[in-house]
Amino acid sequence: MEIISSSSGPIPPDYSGSASAATPQPGRPDYLTAQKVEVGIILQAMLGTQAAVEYMASNAINHGVAARVLNQPEKRRGRHDQHGVRV
Repeated sequence: MEIISSSSGPIPPDYSGSASAATPQPGRPDYLTAQKVEVGIILQAMLGTQAAVEYMASNAINHGVAARVLNQPEKRRGRHDQHGVRV
């Protein structure tokens, strides 16, 4: 797995987390961004970290959030199976 730095490149506006595609969670008001993070996690499982990094960057996902969810799955909000699908 590739490691991406949370300090390189421009950082888009901050994002407070991710949410289930089915049910938004309290404290996570940006539902669309949460869905994009979930897609990034699934892309990582299917196509690798670089594809997920490129997708998240092209969809204005905060670099720190992308680094956390892609490099530290144990720190993700919620659980994901081996295919990146939220369980």
